[in-house]
Amino acid sequence: YNQRQGGIMMAKRLIFSLIATVIYLVVSNIGNLFFGISRTFSWTTTLWEALFFFIFIFLVQQFRKK
Repeated sequence: YNQRQGGIMMAKRLIFSLIATVIYLVVSNIGNLFFGISRTFSWTTTLWEALFFFIFIFLVQQFRKK
């Protein structure tokens, strides 16, 4: 039972991290367009940033108060 609950918590952390990463990608690309950093809507310019953001969010969730 406890191992199954741990797996569910891991899945929730992954899903939340993925949602936050997608939101980050959209917001950062819109920001790049708005502030004139990039003239085109390009996913590749922020893909590496989003990968590190995903890892950061995934790991930070481990330290939240339960």
